[in-house]
Amino acid sequence: MPAFSHIVRALGPLGLYSAARGLSRRHPRILMYHRFSDSVARGFVSRATLEWQASLIRRRFHPVSLSQLLEDLRAGTRPAPNTVVVTVDDGYRDFYDIGWPVLREQGVPATLFVTTGFVDGTIWLWPDQVAWILDSARSLPEMFVADPVAVRRSEFERWDKESIWSFLIDRLLELPDADKRMAVAALAQSLGLELPDGPPSDCAAVTWDHLREMQGEGLDVGGHTHTHPVLSRVPLGELSGEIDHCRERLDAELGWRPRPFCYPNGRPCDFNPSVRDRVERAGFTGAAVAYADGRPHSDLYVLARHSAGESSFHFRKVLSGLDWLGRTLRNGWASG
Repeated sequence: MPAFSHIVRALGPLGLYSAARGLSRRHPRILMYHRFSDSVARGFVSRATLEWQASLIRRRFHPVSLSQLLEDLRAGTRPAPNTVVVTVDDGYRDFYDIGWPVLREQGVPATLFVTTGFVDGTIWLWPDQVAWILDSARSLPEMFVADPVAVRRSEFERWDKESIWSFLIDRLLELPDADKRMAVAALAQSLGLELPDGPPSDCAAVTWDHLREMQGEGLDVGGHTHTHPVLSRVPLGELSGEIDHCRERLDAELGWRPRPFCYPNGRPCDFNPSVRDRVERAGFTGAAVAYADGRPHSDLYVLARHSAGESSFHFRKVLSGLDWLGRTLRNGWASG
């Protein structure tokens, strides 16, 4: 694909982005964010970049919340041309400090999917726990364990904390949720550490007061489970505690209103028909995944999203619809 990227870089500003915007105008683009920062940092979208992105969305597209898009789709109302939805996962405090103020100032609606146990303060997210453990370790031995996952230096081209973190996240995602929690605890123990009860300040969640304030300013707040497990690996009898209880906490703290949902991690293997049906029965109006596939938004409980980051090239491809058009052509799906 490098040759195609070179073509897009050359022709995009000369009219290709504009043409793609016209061809994809009937397909709403749903953007996915996670973290925000004051300056450029890996895994975050910086304030300056978000300001540029939000300005572009406001000037050339039709931004709506996911709840508004779902209302239109359910009513059979065709969304406005070049509709764009901004969604943000998890519920980190940096959305309140950076993300929402920028979007609000630019007049761009947003949907925030919150993990209610994270907001309650009863958990902190396990990938952050893994990062804290690795950062807190004085040194890393040649081999250590997050039982049943073993980490051996001989298996790595680069023996650094970023590579080890990525390796562990990939392996731990494959475990049932209870086993994953035990594995993270085993990782801390193997490195002589004890996990704090709550996250460090840079991994803190928004509060319910923050959410009430932002919802009052127009923020669309949706559900992201109670403890952020991989739902396809949660026993059927425990799905209610993750999905229904998430809905109950949102309604108790923020009042009842139509709310969408987002599957944690959101890969095709991270949910299944039983999970999808449980989300619908819990009263959520639709559900977002974390991948783009070129399909139309025909199933309101499998709404594809495009990741947004620091790269202006990637963002223009996604926002213009060029990325969606390319996926549609490659996979042979009709645009609908």
